[in-house]
Amino acid sequence: MMRLLMRFRSSPFTPDGIETIVVLSPHQDDETLGCGGTVASLARAGIRVQIVFVTDGSASHPGHLRVSPQNLSDMRRAEAGEAASILGVDPSCLTYLGFKDGTMAHLDESTSGLAVEAIRKVIRDKGPHLVLLPCRMDGSSEHLAVTHLLARALAGEKQKPRVLEFPVWAWRNPLRLMQPLLAGVKLWRVDLAGLADLKARAISSYATQVSPLSPDTEPALPRDFVSELSRPEEFFFEP
Repeated sequence: MMRLLMRFRSSPFTPDGIETIVVLSPHQDDETLGCGGTVASLARAGIRVQIVFVTDGSASHPGHLRVSPQNLSDMRRAEAGEAASILGVDPSCLTYLGFKDGTMAHLDESTSGLAVEAIRKVIRDKGPHLVLLPCRMDGSSEHLAVTHLLARALAGEKQKPRVLEFPVWAWRNPLRLMQPLLAGVKLWRVDLAGLADLKARAISSYATQVSPLSPDTEPALPRDFVSELSRPEEFFFEP
């Protein structure tokens, strides 16, 4: 029902005048789960796509018996490169800021300042016309924290890109999406004609997330959640 409402409420997104985008992904997989089809579509259209991973992805399996946080970080970085290649993004266009996964919502003042400056540097160096990132109402404290860091990084900048936010975990509780809908926030839709299978392949690259990591018997990402994010459309809020 929420998807039907969002389809009715949304307008087709067209990348007119956009030459470069930055996807600001808190973790290795958010970029593929939330906007992988859009990334593939823009890359095919010749638009330069830069993907920036904010954290090291080391906290998805806390206390795992066989895989250390550092091992997990290394594995997820390799998976990110594979997923990006499937989506048509060259691995040279990936940036890893390396902040500790699981800490973004409670950074101390010094580390928070470093994160803001790192994001600001990316924006200045890449010069994107558009920034995509997970939405603030996503239900993830880390996703919310990254929206705040981006806002601080853009404050005072003369040239500011458009910012579009996409749901990831909010699909687990669609009522979270009602707030921006009721508030009249602009909603865009990207139909993934012919790209849904490509996105599904990219999602499957994240084996540490979509398959059980032995001796676990269940994956980190619930199967029904992954299925929901494999639908042939993606939505973006423009704050």
